[in-house]
Amino acid sequence: MDFAEFIAPMAVDEFKADYLGKQPVHITKNGSSRGDILSFPRLEELLAVQEHWTEENLKLIINSRPVLAQHFLEDRLDGSPGRRADPAKVQVFLQMGASLVGDHLEGIDAKIRSVVAMLSQELGGTAGANVYCSFQGVRAFNSHCDPHEVFAVQLEGEKVWQIYENRADAPVASLEGENAQAIIDSAKGKVLMTVRMQPGDLIYIPRGYFHDALAQSSASLHLTFAVAPLDGRYLFRLLEEVATRQSQYRAYLPDGRKEPDALRDRLASLAGDLAGLVSSPLFQTLLTGRQRALVMRAEQPTFGNPRKLDYYARTDQPFQLIWDRTGAILRYQRGQETVGVIAEPLEWALEQPAFSKQQLHARFQWLSEDEVDAVIALVSRAGLFVPYDPSL
Repeated sequence: MDFAEFIAPMAVDEFKADYLGKQPVHITKNGSSRGDILSFPRLEELLAVQEHWTEENLKLIINSRPVLAQHFLEDRLDGSPGRRADPAKVQVFLQMGASLVGDHLEGIDAKIRSVVAMLSQELGGTAGANVYCSFQGVRAFNSHCDPHEVFAVQLEGEKVWQIYENRADAPVASLEGENAQAIIDSAKGKVLMTVRMQPGDLIYIPRGYFHDALAQSSASLHLTFAVAPLDGRYLFRLLEEVATRQSQYRAYLPDGRKEPDALRDRLASLAGDLAGLVSSPLFQTLLTGRQRALVMRAEQPTFGNPRKLDYYARTDQPFQLIWDRTGAILRYQRGQETVGVIAEPLEWALEQPAFSKQQLHARFQWLSEDEVDAVIALVSRAGLFVPYDPSL
């Protein structure tokens, strides 16, 4: 299923221009196949995969209050670590009307994983899928907002969603604490839209919009896909990685207690340097690479006849990889070359005594075939690696 099929019958251009990141929208089924992603019988099969259903991946909720894990998890009789959900205990709580929330279904279902990977690719972010099973008149969660994009697909039964007019300003975490709900209820504003979700319907809720939902049928099942692109906070992590390659950032700072002028001057110097680093071609190239690496892929191993791998072994030729702001530079005996987006994969390859082309691509799945070939061509051209057969 591609993105156009996922949001059909709305056109992709219309969705991205008018709704993505801007406002919520309800898209009715109208022949879409997205309602076939999961069913109650399939969920029952997935719940039998006990290894998946840990305290982190399974939650039971009654009247907006979580059931303590000790009431539905069991210790392993063989003494091995990690508790798993006891199906019989979970069933008792479901019979009591508890709502079930199952996280990370992309880890145990190939069809769901393919949709998650598609959304991750389309929106350029981490993605995951959580399933929600609730019963008529039972509210699992009070009004809240999510720190990510939400695509909720109704699978079985009906559920009424309320989305409120106010929106939190680019939240990065859910609000918690003793007075959190009171703060949310006072901040959410009036109801912006009320949506009755039927099987196959999709509702999109941008990050920060306050909302809640209530099952209207005897049993309701929906799947929520969450997508979160990198935000500006990632700059600090990448900046630390890049800046600490330079000795001036690893050097001790002047003692502000005794040398306030020296500390002020050093900070001013570093601040100016950091501004230049963040706006450099190198930083943009590395950040783009991280965004590409963030995207989930739905590949899975296949069984068949083993194929011969393309191996390369390092020679004794000297080299130096320099991280310049215009881009990384590889210096070797016969010259030097500026390296673009393949800088980090190249650095990894140069650290290996030997590697295969297939291993390189598996390690950096975001590289295109041409980019993998470019790494191989560069280290071969520089005389740093040569083909070899490990069986000889």
